[in-house]
Amino acid sequence: MNELPSFGIGKNGQTFFRWDEPDQRRNDRLFFAILLESTIATPLALRAAGWQRELGLRGKLVAADRLHISLVGLGDHDGLPMSLVEAACRAGDLVQAASFDVSFDRLSAFGGGALVLRGSDGIPPLQSFWRSLGAMLADSPLKPFVANSFEPHVTLLRDRTRVARLGERTIEPIGWTVRDFVLVHSFLGQGRYQLCGRWRLASQNDAVAAM
Repeated sequence: MNELPSFGIGKNGQTFFRWDEPDQRRNDRLFFAILLESTIATPLALRAAGWQRELGLRGKLVAADRLHISLVGLGDHDGLPMSLVEAACRAGDLVQAASFDVSFDRLSAFGGGALVLRGSDGIPPLQSFWRSLGAMLADSPLKPFVANSFEPHVTLLRDRTRVARLGERTIEPIGWTVRDFVLVHSFLGQGRYQLCGRWRLASQNDAVAAM
């Protein structure tokens, strides 16, 4: 089952999840993510435009201020359930992790015709952080949203017809230090994000001093 569950609070106050057929009227998406800092996102957006021209791709490029690494999706909704936002923020508050480095060195196709950046080594520090976040969610009402695996990537654009025919290629590594993670409300079809929460990760020096 690939669909994400619908989330709600029943009249008895109990949390419920229901797997429904996709509803095209759902315009509000909620997810945990790592947003790229502007110093990385701006030049990456320019490189993505260059790859688009070089590879003869169509589709709309992801704007620099929306380039991100998706962590955990919390479903698409017709109106954003504040009870879901509150539960997600409570879980985010409990995550304790230090900042970490990531590096992407592959340009490849991904599901849904996405052109993405990926890391040859699977990016172990990012995988470790994802497990920490998942552990907090698994101990909350949001457990049904936690996936069994995680494939780190940064989506640059979508072209369902042409991207699927591309082979993976090695690129000059694009890396940075991840210093925070966010809870994003995406207004589907409008191309804009609203942050519902942001959590700063401990600096690496602070983490060493606390050990």
